[in-house]
Amino acid sequence: MTQRSIFITLSILCWTAIASAQFDFARNEPDGARYIGGPRLGENHTQIWRAGFILEPGFAIENLLVAIPVPMNWREQRIVSINEEKMDANLASRIEYRNLNGGATEMWFHLGRVQPARPLEIVVAFEVQNYELLPPDNPSQYAIPSRLPPDIGPYLRPSPKIESNESVFSKMYADITKDRDTDWDKVEALYSFVQNNVKYDETAWNKPAKGALAVTKMPKGAWTGDCKDMTCLFVALCRAGKIPARVIRVPEHCYAEFYLELKQDTRTSNNRRTSPPGFWFPCQVSGTYSFGGIPEKRVILQKGDSFPDADNPKAKVLFLREYVRGDKAPGSPDPTVKFIQEAVLK
Repeated sequence: MTQRSIFITLSILCWTAIASAQFDFARNEPDGARYIGGPRLGENHTQIWRAGFILEPGFAIENLLVAIPVPMNWREQRIVSINEEKMDANLASRIEYRNLNGGATEMWFHLGRVQPARPLEIVVAFEVQNYELLPPDNPSQYAIPSRLPPDIGPYLRPSPKIESNESVFSKMYADITKDRDTDWDKVEALYSFVQNNVKYDETAWNKPAKGALAVTKMPKGAWTGDCKDMTCLFVALCRAGKIPARVIRVPEHCYAEFYLELKQDTRTSNNRRTSPPGFWFPCQVSGTYSFGGIPEKRVILQKGDSFPDADNPKAKVLFLREYVRGDKAPGSPDPTVKFIQEAVLK
């Protein structure tokens, strides 16, 4: 029988009241805590991030693959343990974790042939420890990097909705920063400019990002956007000034990070580990003023803003999303899938 290939991308959150899995807790020190310099680690809390899906019965699918973005380790985020909360034992061996550009992790379920007699529910629970970040003690010791490590270079390039190569952004950067003395002050000037000149649009949170360039094409004095658009504009301005910057996605929100390095005469080390030349500093572009540090403790789902498009691998997207692939018989209905992505506080 001829089969028809299906490709479904859904973003349906299923907020269920299922008890979180029990874990054996272990103390973990984020790697970055041993560095001297950069944002300082503040208070932390532990939560359970549940990621999975519910597949409705009544059809057969061959070569079924389900992909879901999941948390990964960062300086301010530590994956303590992972538990297959709702899953047949034979399916656990079919999970693959794929790193995307060093900025995100996708959990792939290779399920093969599926014809469930009842709803198929698969949930993986991640115990995650998240730290707030505090601003550095001495911001004046940080400078715009002159030579970038290879893994930082991509964060100077344009990406979806961040058209930093457009001349409007280099002109804006020069105007906004012309009276600032230190590099830290220059970045903060860009941050303040976006906060003061873009009015937050409460109706845009569930709509696709307009992007940085679209905001600048609005009538002067009437720029609007949500956290996505404001963050994209800030990142575009930074990149236009040769300051690496990127988008950080957390559930139902995003903010930005910018990269500065320690000046050569202030670099230091201790007996455990030499400090890296540069650090990523967070800033919340929409909402409460938070620059150089951020009280955010939500689970980090991605750092970066240029990932393969699930619909077209040759294209890039700003935000990762869940998707389903598989082959089904002609005429049979498309599968009904509800994705689960939720935090359960301990």
